[in-house]
Amino acid sequence: MSMNQDPISVFTSREPALNGPVADPLTVLPPEIVLRILDFTPVSALASLTVVSRAWHHFIDETHQEAIYSSPTKTSQSHTTSQPPRTARDFSFVEDYTSFSKFFENLTSWKDLCKRQTLLARNWASSQPVTQESILQVTNNAVWRFKADFKRRLFISTSHAGGLNVTDMDTGDILWQLPSILDSNSEDAVRPYAHLEYQDGMAVFDREGDAVEVWQTDQEGAARGEFRRIAVLDHDCQTRGFQLSYWTLVVVSVEGQGFVYDMKQSPPRLTTHLKIEEDAVGHLDQNEDVVVYSMGARGYHVYDKKTGEALGTLQPSQCTETYHVEPLPPLDRPGSNGALAALSTGRPSRPIFPASNPRKTRLKPVQLNKGPLPIQNGRDTSEDEWGAGMLDRDSNLFVGFSRLGCIFVCSDFRKALEDGAKNLARYSQILQCDSDGSSFDLGGWLSVRNHRIMFEIMNRAYVVALDSRNRISVEEQAAGRASSYCYLNSSAPQLACPISFMALCDDCIMSTYATLGERRDGTTARNIRLFPTKTIRIISLAPNLEGEDRVMGGVEDPTSAGRVDPTDSSQDPMLRLISMIQTADEEELPGWYNDVYDDDEWVDE
Repeated sequence: MSMNQDPISVFTSREPALNGPVADPLTVLPPEIVLRILDFTPVSALASLTVVSRAWHHFIDETHQEAIYSSPTKTSQSHTTSQPPRTARDFSFVEDYTSFSKFFENLTSWKDLCKRQTLLARNWASSQPVTQESILQVTNNAVWRFKADFKRRLFISTSHAGGLNVTDMDTGDILWQLPSILDSNSEDAVRPYAHLEYQDGMAVFDREGDAVEVWQTDQEGAARGEFRRIAVLDHDCQTRGFQLSYWTLVVVSVEGQGFVYDMKQSPPRLTTHLKIEEDAVGHLDQNEDVVVYSMGARGYHVYDKKTGEALGTLQPSQCTETYHVEPLPPLDRPGSNGALAALSTGRPSRPIFPASNPRKTRLKPVQLNKGPLPIQNGRDTSEDEWGAGMLDRDSNLFVGFSRLGCIFVCSDFRKALEDGAKNLARYSQILQCDSDGSSFDLGGWLSVRNHRIMFEIMNRAYVVALDSRNRISVEEQAAGRASSYCYLNSSAPQLACPISFMALCDDCIMSTYATLGERRDGTTARNIRLFPTKTIRIISLAPNLEGEDRVMGGVEDPTSAGRVDPTDSSQDPMLRLISMIQTADEEELPGWYNDVYDDDEWVDE
């Protein structure tokens, strides 16, 4: 229907009515009332209203477009930024978004922002989202921890072999690095398996002993990506973990001590010295005013960051509402078509930006059900050991991860602490997963963002959707309003090792990924050597704004594919390498495969 024609309004009945035709609200209500009503109108209904008549099109898309689409009910804006005036086209708050694809660049209007956010949310909610992929190999050493700086377009990472690298997020080029203590006696050398924390240009990592180093980028005269040390924070007790956010560094000791540093001061200043229970496992997290320490079987202990006051304990064993993830079939053997296909696609990307190869098969749907796992296999959840714990940055949600593969979801930790076990049970749920405990040797890993939680169970990373109240909801999934899925943590089962960092971002999922790296001994393809390593994998969910993605075929999960003819598989060099790894003795594997569970490593988030 052309907008130049006068369509029949939906508000005027064509049949005789008892009380006459229904009046168009635009003709009888003040604009302020109509705008208030449109505040509660879904985006899809707005689109329908614009084609009802020229008057509605003019009212929504011309006269009041910015007032309508700048409303918090239509566009999400950073919780750290005060909302700008509705008439101002100030989109500076999108700089706070964690976007690998640059999905929110070059915005033209509030309606444009609304469109992009709607398309992105729709893809996240799909049971099989269209995704694209980039895989970053950082030097020839396996990645241990990494952090993404989307504002500066940098990856900062440490490795199993030591050293620190700063990589360009768009080209994959190394911009700056520190050597490993295995290769250098320099004062700046970094130890193997160094834990890394990062916030807006400030990097913190641990050195030998019980000290942490603080480095800063954007210093006068420094090149892009170059960091300079500004402080060393030493401790006279055995420290186990640390976490940086809100410009506060929190450190935990196994000897019953906690430390809180103000990182806005130069040098950083110790503001609170806490006394806590001994034998903290090393995982900790914080928000604006509290710090949470993981205490293993004793649950999670919550303290005020400023006063050091103990606020209470989150004990998951007191939770009574249980759900479970429908168990998936075991991983297939490497001789399958799926394993071979995944191996060929799980190779380092050149360049890494933009992500490529759109597919619907990278993320495998998972089913959530009410009640405990049907087969418990002797599980005694009352004495479960709790590791990683994480606070949501936009709400009072807290999530924990256990050795038995249980996920503790507390939708409001503040209210849960008010009245002991009764309130904790009211605001908490347990999600059980089929697990043998192999993903817990370092306490597990978590990520929490935008009503989703991410964790790893038995060589798969899971992304589970929560409802708008941050609760597990089977009904939301059944109605198609939210979806949960998983993906493999390696390109082939023989390469699998625990994820050592994961992150949910606004338009992507990031994690370490075990695959075959490429070592170039010369300039020709003949001189490329393949070797097992750990890379950074980016799974982008950003939709194509220019139109439909041309979705490629292929199988991501080997359990979804058939097998290849053994006589043919023996001729494939990559499959031969994987077969060699499968049959090799442990001593023949790369050193970092044997060292990945070193008891002396930092295990915090």
